[in-house]
Amino acid sequence: MRLNLLSPATAQAYTAAIFDFEGTLVDFQWQLKPAEDELRLAYAALGFGGDEFTKCNYAGMWNTAADLLAQQGRMAELRQALCPIYDRWDFDALSRWSPRPGAAELLRRLAGGGAQVGMVSNVGREALASALTRFDFANFLSPVVSRDDVTHMKPRAEGILRVLSNWGGNAGDALFIGDSRADVLGARAAGMQVAIIRGGECDETAFADTPPDHMISQLDELA
Repeated sequence: MRLNLLSPATAQAYTAAIFDFEGTLVDFQWQLKPAEDELRLAYAALGFGGDEFTKCNYAGMWNTAADLLAQQGRMAELRQALCPIYDRWDFDALSRWSPRPGAAELLRRLAGGGAQVGMVSNVGREALASALTRFDFANFLSPVVSRDDVTHMKPRAEGILRVLSNWGGNAGDALFIGDSRADVLGARAAGMQVAIIRGGECDETAFADTPPDHMISQLDELA
């Protein structure tokens, strides 16, 4: 069964959808500046510096460190030092997250209509699991790939490719739905088309050089 996930004006048929979480199915509540300031200090304590750690965001810092430490077999060291900080900011956001209007209804409709529906998020496993249960999303998403399940966060495609592999599906039949430039880059790297919902992590100007295939304002524009 093929589903038209977009409104008639931008209709294209997909059989699967992969959702981002924060900023996409719920509002964006991560306090980026204080979180990234704290993370830069923690990375510096591990010996990391340079432009990658003064200019990159929370995901870019992690991915740059992981590039080196994974090769050295030191990912456990990175997780031990940095995951508690990421987790603390996740739970801070969890205390304020609210679902986007119609989010649970959309997931229910897609899953009930026979579409495969998964998730790839840079949020950690504990906060993500708590939120998915709280907002009645959990039963409609499989698999769910969190920050803790991958070596590299989005915009790397690792988590997205893991979902596609789990399904045994074709990237061309799936749509990624997110709210950030990282979501566009990750989806593109995985060979997927992408829809961006306004009002999340990135404002519309962030997509000038990496335009998504679809730009929407509300989840009810999907399906």
